[in-house]
Amino acid sequence: MEQKKYLTKSAFKIALSCPHKLYYYGRPDEYENANANDEFLESLAEGGFQVGELAKIYCDVPDDCDLKDIMGHEESLLRTQELMQRDQVNIAEAAFCFDNLFVRVDILKKNGNHIELIEVKAKSWNPETNSFEGSRPKGCVASDIRPYLYDVAFQKYVVCKALKEQHPDRYFCVEARLMMADKRRKADIDGLNQLFKIQRNEQERAEAIIVKGAREKIKKSKVKVLTAFDVDELCNRIVDGQTSEQDPQKTGNYTCEGLRFVPFLEKAASYYCSGQPYPGKPMLGGKCFKCEFHCTSDDNKKDGKLQCWTQYVTEKDLREFPLIASLNGFGLQKRGNWVTEGKYFLKDLTEDEIKPFDSKKAQEPGLDLYQRKWLQIGLETKNDAILSRFKEYLNGNIYLDVDGLREEMAKWNYPLHMIDFETTAVALPYYIGMKPYEQVAFQFSHHIIYEDGRIEHAGQYLNEDVKKFPNFEFVRELRRQLSQDQGTIFRYATHENSILRTIAGQLADSNEPDKGDLIDFIRSITHNHDEKKGELYDGPRDMVDLLQVVKRYFYQLDEMHGSNSIKQVLPAVLNSSQYLKDKYSQPIYGSVIPSCNISASQPKAWITLDANGHVESPYHQLDSVGALIGMSEEDMDQMEQLSTDEKDFEVANGGAALTAYNKLMFCEGESMNDALRQALLRYCELDTMSMVFIWEYFHDMVTKKK
Repeated sequence: MEQKKYLTKSAFKIALSCPHKLYYYGRPDEYENANANDEFLESLAEGGFQVGELAKIYCDVPDDCDLKDIMGHEESLLRTQELMQRDQVNIAEAAFCFDNLFVRVDILKKNGNHIELIEVKAKSWNPETNSFEGSRPKGCVASDIRPYLYDVAFQKYVVCKALKEQHPDRYFCVEARLMMADKRRKADIDGLNQLFKIQRNEQERAEAIIVKGAREKIKKSKVKVLTAFDVDELCNRIVDGQTSEQDPQKTGNYTCEGLRFVPFLEKAASYYCSGQPYPGKPMLGGKCFKCEFHCTSDDNKKDGKLQCWTQYVTEKDLREFPLIASLNGFGLQKRGNWVTEGKYFLKDLTEDEIKPFDSKKAQEPGLDLYQRKWLQIGLETKNDAILSRFKEYLNGNIYLDVDGLREEMAKWNYPLHMIDFETTAVALPYYIGMKPYEQVAFQFSHHIIYEDGRIEHAGQYLNEDVKKFPNFEFVRELRRQLSQDQGTIFRYATHENSILRTIAGQLADSNEPDKGDLIDFIRSITHNHDEKKGELYDGPRDMVDLLQVVKRYFYQLDEMHGSNSIKQVLPAVLNSSQYLKDKYSQPIYGSVIPSCNISASQPKAWITLDANGHVESPYHQLDSVGALIGMSEEDMDQMEQLSTDEKDFEVANGGAALTAYNKLMFCEGESMNDALRQALLRYCELDTMSMVFIWEYFHDMVTKKK
């Protein structure tokens, strides 16, 4: 007998992002889904299972009232109804259905006729700085929290309808809460996150296991790092269709496809549960660039994203013309507006959409954002009129402003220091005194370039004991390595500046005897240009952002295609430089260039060419961190995407170290063996060596052209 199909919480989330995706979501064997996330990886990245288990302890859910192991709809509904007969009961994963809608409530607390519905999310929230309501337009739900609140509203709607149907003569007061990691709270116990270990059960589903003695330890704690925020009134307004984002006349968009909440819910459920496509053509927008229902492999599955796009453009055009999706630097909303206006391809954009080429302020060095985008458009579309503006520094698909680089590089003081950090942040604090999602800096690498051209991997740091708080020792070792001279220090993107300033704040709240010296060191190599984040300052040895140098003076179409990630810039540089090809095709790394991890007796050649003469990524030469911790490369790629937001992902150095560290932290029996240690050290070493490659290319080209 075929099971009845329901619109569940997961399906509702899909519908809210785009109801047309429901048809693809409901056919997993037919359509590719790139976001069919492994729960195990997701929990490693975000700590969702740990947060869920901690919430159960905070809410006093007894083991016999935890329905997480009951999978079937009917069985979970029956057990919920049995427990609801009690006058007072706290239930985890309580099940309710109404018509063709079905929800599992994270935590439900019943006291007579009063019910608290608590949705638990591994998201940080600070009510002093965050707001559930937005101002554009007035009366809307804030966009960053909207999916979560709509989720809670959906659950409240179903629970209220189900209770009314089951008990027509009884009134229940159902109040909605959203429980999240409270950024105001500091943990008063060490190792809170390690009280919950992640493992796969017999069904290969991820689950959190509470370690022995954890409940007692948590009960003694006086600080709850999770708070159940009252969102009941706002959920009522959502269900009643009274929040202003539901009105397309006020917003110009279609949060619920132009319908109010309940009519949209009923329509989406009707088509999904009957197995029919949502009617009408999809409204293309920025969200469509990131649609998960696209083919990533040759497994003969259908491409839902392609089906939507080909209702507006031909498949031939999609193959031949670059979409505006690749125009990074402009937000999804702006690019989405262009798509809504029917501008799908880079060739469709004019100076009405992007500032004119000559609008840049004269005093700004190199390319600005708009010039860089015109350069990309010109190269992608082979538009000679656009490219003529860049001809002085353009050689084929390579743009290099040698004159601008020479002027920039003249400001740098030798020896040059390249540094890269590996960090992680999860919902539950690692150590006493930490707040949710505080950063932990557990690894760095450091290369030095001397004025005579010598290069060495001068130092590194790796915290091998995940039970130990590393941040202060991390800074001590960084200071020791960088205080030998006054040479210029380089980072790639803003991450290192942000991390060091975060650690300075942690030091200020600490009792470390040398905290004053460490804070002074941090302020000497960082800056703060945001008045909202404290005192404005520029350190006398403030790190140079190599990413900004790349953005202003270098672009290569074939490898970068609009991305500025160092993982894309590295092959762009290596394939642009005959000097680097000649030098690093020889096994000199570890001998001529000293390394902390590669011996002089077994030096390495970083450059290998494929059959077409293309330089392969040096990262492919390293031992797989994924294999050493029991994950495939696909798992590692997915972990990287789960662990970074859109802005950071553009310049992400990779998720290998973060994945490994979190797995060591959260999984029972995992340890830092020598092979894993070496793999982590070599990955981070290559991150800073990649920065050296970029500098060497620039230096070689500047030296050649006098």
